[in-house]
Amino acid sequence: SGVRKRRAGKDSLSLRMAAVIGMIQGLCLPFRGFSRSGATISTAMLGGVSRKLAEDFSFALAVVLTPPVILLELVRLLKASGAGEVSVEHGIQLLLPGGMGMICSFGAGLLSLRWLSSWLEQGRWKYFGVYCLFASSFVLALHFFYF
Repeated sequence: SGVRKRRAGKDSLSLRMAAVIGMIQGLCLPFRGFSRSGATISTAMLGGVSRKLAEDFSFALAVVLTPPVILLELVRLLKASGAGEVSVEHGIQLLLPGGMGMICSFGAGLLSLRWLSSWLEQGRWKYFGVYCLFASSFVLALHFFYF
């Protein structure tokens, strides 16, 4: 069941489809909290790519994108701190909160990916969409309530 008729999906990815998925990934970047994985997997599946390949390719995009983003944010952090030369203590003070955040984010992301993968494998992709709508509505309501 689902919005579209189920089909097996292609087990290969054309260069054109990879470019479309990559563009969708890029369009999602400025929107914090927007599910880039969800958008890229959905795009691939709408393009006829198999669920497994869609998931693998989406994960590969994240792996390629993450190190340069971390480096960029580290440079921004150092510039914002106004530090020319950073002592070890100052460096630890700057990096410890972000490092802890990364570790916690990695754990939450790993759990979320397992959850999302199980939904995808069981054909319950629509539930992820419903979850995203409710979660974004909740965050929007919090924003208007507190700010």
